[in-house]
Amino acid sequence: MSTPFGSCYVVQKIVPLNEKHGLWPVGKALQVTTSSIKKLGQHPPQDFKISNSLFLDTETTGLAGGTGTYAFLVGTGRLTATQLVTKQFLMRDYNEELALLYLLDQELQKTDTTISFNGKTFDLPLLQTRFTISRLGFRGTHNHHHLDLLHMSRKLWRLRLESCSLNSLERNILGIARNNDIPGFEIPRRYFEFLQTGRGELLQDILHHNVIDLISMVTLIYHLGLTTELDPEECHCPWEAEALAQIAINEGDHHLAILYLEAARQLCTETDQLLRLLHLGAAIYKRQGRYQKAAALWQQIVKLAEDDLVAYEELAKFYEHRAKDLGAADQITRRALAIAWQTKSPKTPALEHRLKRIERKALG
Repeated sequence: MSTPFGSCYVVQKIVPLNEKHGLWPVGKALQVTTSSIKKLGQHPPQDFKISNSLFLDTETTGLAGGTGTYAFLVGTGRLTATQLVTKQFLMRDYNEELALLYLLDQELQKTDTTISFNGKTFDLPLLQTRFTISRLGFRGTHNHHHLDLLHMSRKLWRLRLESCSLNSLERNILGIARNNDIPGFEIPRRYFEFLQTGRGELLQDILHHNVIDLISMVTLIYHLGLTTELDPEECHCPWEAEALAQIAINEGDHHLAILYLEAARQLCTETDQLLRLLHLGAAIYKRQGRYQKAAALWQQIVKLAEDDLVAYEELAKFYEHRAKDLGAADQITRRALAIAWQTKSPKTPALEHRLKRIERKALG
């Protein structure tokens, strides 16, 4: 495609909205709401519409960033009422970079929101650097909003998955299996080989990889929105229920958080997660002044983890100050102190002080 700065190779692909990519048709993304995006810590414009957004993904000559790294391929995706349109801008040599950046800026100016996967850290800073070096104004991002799907995904699945990379999310969350996909680390080497030989077939796998990234991002934002809207009784994954409880806590809805925590506890099969859920629930009850309910959860914790000094300490406070049961406070504090001595815990001095105070109170 010709531009005032020369030519750039453009590949366009049309994806019907009813075409499934993993579990969902791509058109489902049109249902994403502003409220679900905000729940996941992002800040869309007040009149956010997914159809007014641009999905963006780059393929680069290296992963380190900096002035020596080029975005030789920039893929974009735009949802309309009838289809997903992807456009890929490819520079076949370094002298086509200005044309690529010009065409990309034209696309960005048509939108108010960019959606990426790790773009906040990598793609957008790199593109900003390339625009600056090329002395082109990056007008497309003026007053622009940016949604980063990586950060949103981590809020829901960082405790469930070892990695929240796009490939991991595809396999474990979205039901997408890539066949014969080029590994990301191979892409720069393949591009340099193309520059040396001019063999266009070397780029086919890269173009395919990039367009699949874009379509996966469209599916992912729908799944993110769908998950945030689950009611507690609709949850089937303990980690998602836990994440939704944390979101409710952040929004100040402690009643809803308790319901999500109860759902997570019913689904939970791992002790570490169960302890975390019990601590969260106890902290909410304590904040609400529902000390008996908090104490019941702390009791469950010390049965599961006999060395959990936090739960012991909270129980000691409860018995001393709320239940006014100095005998129980004395017993709990002594058990905690024995653990603290054994583990050389920094809590030892505080527990010793607490025990002496309880003994003085008991003596009248």
